[in-house]
Amino acid sequence: MYSTLLISALSGLALVQAQSEATPNPTIPAIPTSTVGIPTIEGALVYDGPPVIGYTGPGGNATIQNGNPAATFQAVFPTPEFDTATGTTISGSVTAMTPANGTGVMFTVSLANLPDPALYGPLVYHIHELPVPSDGNCTGTMAHLDPTQRGELHACEAMAPQTCQAGDLAGKHGNITATTWNVSYTDLYLSTTPGSPYYFGDLSVVIHSSNATRLTCANFTMTSTSNTTSPSSTPTITPFMGAASTNFGSASLFGGMMVAIAAFFL
Repeated sequence: MYSTLLISALSGLALVQAQSEATPNPTIPAIPTSTVGIPTIEGALVYDGPPVIGYTGPGGNATIQNGNPAATFQAVFPTPEFDTATGTTISGSVTAMTPANGTGVMFTVSLANLPDPALYGPLVYHIHELPVPSDGNCTGTMAHLDPTQRGELHACEAMAPQTCQAGDLAGKHGNITATTWNVSYTDLYLSTTPGSPYYFGDLSVVIHSSNATRLTCANFTMTSTSNTTSPSSTPTITPFMGAASTNFGSASLFGGMMVAIAAFFL
């Protein structure tokens, strides 16, 4: 029994060492790699293991956003989507509005036609630090919204959302695990105040497969200066033609244990 425990401990240390070598600084861009067997052209893929309790970035914990002005924003995913390798066209929207007490932001995620999670999941989604460019190239959104510079080295600790990247909606509120996804929640660490480092109203949201491929993305736009929603329409964009095909062959083997990490380009 003791030898088994020793082997397990040494394996864990080896994994930590491999992570450190693959991503010495989670806030610095890394060259794409296929060290875990699933290549991606969109960033270094690193298995980040279980959350590290209490881990946070150099900026410390995110702060609860109080006094947010009344506003409603919506991001509607376009047709066609950025990467069609899964054979599906994701439709739907992410709506965000200020709650009545002005603390945090209420999100409503309504998605359909998602790819099969058994093959491509779990899917993750994040708010990114730049808007989608006019050609629809999701890689142009760059990294996650991360004002505390937490980086990508360790997975978000959902029980301590203040330690997570502000834009990591999936990490804080759950991955997408079905072909139709409807969920609502309040995120205390995002802002509707322009100029705040936690403001997302002029940024984008990106949906990824389990191997880090950016499947689709959309910009948030303000639909109201009140806490109400208005009907949405699906935009049509000129598709970006530079997306290369990506190997999903091993995704189902890792989907249940892996959060796909791209240290800058995820």
